[in-house]
Amino acid sequence: MIGIDRDTGATVDDWPAFVQRATRALTTPLGTRQKRPEYGSRLPTRFAKITGDNLLILAQGDAADAFYNPANGIGDFVPEAIVATREGAGLRLRMAGTWHNRKMTFEVVT
Repeated sequence: MIGIDRDTGATVDDWPAFVQRATRALTTPLGTRQKRPEYGSRLPTRFAKITGDNLLILAQGDAADAFYNPANGIGDFVPEAIVATREGAGLRLRMAGTWHNRKMTFEVVT
C-alpha cells in the first residue's frame, strides 16, 4: 500500500505506511467519523486521565483492542507486547509484534 506522509507529504509505502495507518487509528476517538463510526479506539479518552498505573494498563488494553477491530484496517499486525508509559503530559506506547511474517516494533507518542 502506498500513502502520503502526513507531516512531510512524501510518498510512503510498506512498513512506514502501516505505522502511519496504525497511529491514525490509535489516536482517533471511537465513533468520531461520521461515515465510519466503528473506526478508531478508546485510547484517546485516556489521554487526559493519566494519573495512575491502572490507567496505563487500560491504555494498553485499548491499544490491543484497536488492532482487532476490523474497521481500523490494521489487523495485519499481530501485537505480542504493548507497553504504555507516561511521556510528558501524554503517553508513549511501544508495540512489538508480527507484520507480514516479520518481527517489527513501533512507537506512538500522544
